[in-house]
Amino acid sequence: MISINVIVNEFFKIVQSLGSPSLVQWILRVLSIFQAVFQAGWPENYELSDGDRFDFIVVGSGSAGAVVAARLSEIPEFKVLLIEAGGDPPPPSVIPGFFPTLQGTEYDWNYKAYFDEDVGKAHPGGYINYSRGKVLGGCSSTNYLIYSRGKPEDYENWNRIAPGWDWETVLYYFKKLEDMKDPVIFKHPQNARLHSTTGPVKASRPEPLPSTVAIDNSRLQSYEEMGIPRVLEINGPEVVGAARPHFTFYDGRRSSTAEAYLRPAKDRTNLKVAKYSTVTKVLIDPSTLHAYGVQVYTSSKKLINVYATEEIIISAGTFNSPKILLQSGIGPKEELSKFHIKTLVDLPVGKNLHDHQTIQLIYKGKRGLETGFQNIIAAPHLDTLPAPVQCGYFRINDSECQYPSKLQPQIQFFNTYIGAGASAVILIACKTIANFEEKLCLGQAATNVFDEIDNVLLVLLHPLSRGQVKLRSSDPLDDPLIELGYFRNKNDLKIATAGVKRMNTLINTTYFRNVGGSIPRLSVTACEHIEWGTDDFWECYAKNTVASLMHAVGTCWMGEDGVVDERLRVHHVANLRVVDASVIPLIPSGNTNTPVMMIGEKAADMIKADFYKRNIV
Repeated sequence: MISINVIVNEFFKIVQSLGSPSLVQWILRVLSIFQAVFQAGWPENYELSDGDRFDFIVVGSGSAGAVVAARLSEIPEFKVLLIEAGGDPPPPSVIPGFFPTLQGTEYDWNYKAYFDEDVGKAHPGGYINYSRGKVLGGCSSTNYLIYSRGKPEDYENWNRIAPGWDWETVLYYFKKLEDMKDPVIFKHPQNARLHSTTGPVKASRPEPLPSTVAIDNSRLQSYEEMGIPRVLEINGPEVVGAARPHFTFYDGRRSSTAEAYLRPAKDRTNLKVAKYSTVTKVLIDPSTLHAYGVQVYTSSKKLINVYATEEIIISAGTFNSPKILLQSGIGPKEELSKFHIKTLVDLPVGKNLHDHQTIQLIYKGKRGLETGFQNIIAAPHLDTLPAPVQCGYFRINDSECQYPSKLQPQIQFFNTYIGAGASAVILIACKTIANFEEKLCLGQAATNVFDEIDNVLLVLLHPLSRGQVKLRSSDPLDDPLIELGYFRNKNDLKIATAGVKRMNTLINTTYFRNVGGSIPRLSVTACEHIEWGTDDFWECYAKNTVASLMHAVGTCWMGEDGVVDERLRVHHVANLRVVDASVIPLIPSGNTNTPVMMIGEKAADMIKADFYKRNIV
């Protein structure tokens, strides 16, 4: 019988004999996509039965939950149950280039999150569609793949609130999860010490297409002219600077927590994964306040109870974790009494909701349909992210805008280049994904008919405003009520507006001056009474077109006055932890997926340590 190795080697001999590098690349790309489409290897579904008993129950298989379950199941004696409301990641999740296609599908919770009445008026209905992953891997399987950790001072601030979360401590766990595939990083000692090649999550920065090198370089040069230095990477030692970002994919596959943690653990007999099963509440003894199990709405539409002898770990995310706790009688008494839920522990569950708010800015560059060739060249490269993207950080040079610390940036931005002729795609995304009013969407689309554009997302990194997650009803299958709370603190709008004005200086840089670039006069109904381009206009624009990078955190935050302690144990309730983005007390300076994986790694070690401490003979 011919071995698979022989077949593979003979195949590559044939590929090499073709002689054409472009044809070889095309064949390999097709094979990569083929591998994702005809995938196998996810954990099998475990059919739950009423009364099933495990040592540990993990609720939610997202950026943290999958990590916790996989790490706990490394101990053969631990019986671990992982409960997930969704199913396996589909091919568009696995193939990096399909990342925008998952929002609004069955793999999304499809939540709506609401603005206050005087904010976000460019969004019909006063809401945004807030995507959350309903699939193995959670948001790590559906997000936009940016690999970002934040800055050291973010974690020093956490440590002041909840000891044990300082930068050097969390850096150990960032490195534990990371398999950095970018060899350039290790040629620079200051950067190399921050990275690892031994973890399960692959991070890469693919070589840019030849057609995009000049685009990236001209934009990075423009940022330098704006006073934002070019740096090696966004996870390096610098507080401010711009670079091409790293992503959580490699070799044509997304490195979600489903891919990195659950696939390697799928054959462990002590790990069971119950898919299409929704936890409705935690079972808690009201006399002892010991958590002993969960109520589950199964794939067969039955309510059953499943029990844990050691611990229950809620990892359902910033919206669903507080919802589960509230349904279980843990939360503000005044909120629970509205729905006749008995309060077992009065804690500020659902409060402290904060997020990375975004302002979308568009800059017109070179005119000519020939710039659209870049869109055509990029289209087949679905195994990577071929569009030119840069990410940067800066602070506002204003004495009135000094929050947060000078060791943290105030603004993050992502700039995506789009060649002319993609207007139809822009229009659809504007209306369906961003939920912007038609007038604004038509204006955005018109900017790209004959011109290249730079599509910039400006991110307010450290908002002072807070929203809240509440119950919508007593029905545990009802969506939570999400109040965004954007710009409740006026300082946030001041910094966001200053950030917009700083970003607008992009148009004065050498490249844009040479190609006759401009800022399109986009119309926003709520701002039509204000002269375009004035400070008042940009404040109005920021206030009413504000959207989200979908990095909600904080609703079960750690700390003495929060919901969990520094070891993520729910205050006053035994055997119950929360491990996900909801425990973050202050949002970090960057995308939250990687910090949440770090939280999962650290939590798994704490859970193991606490188990052995309890069971010392």
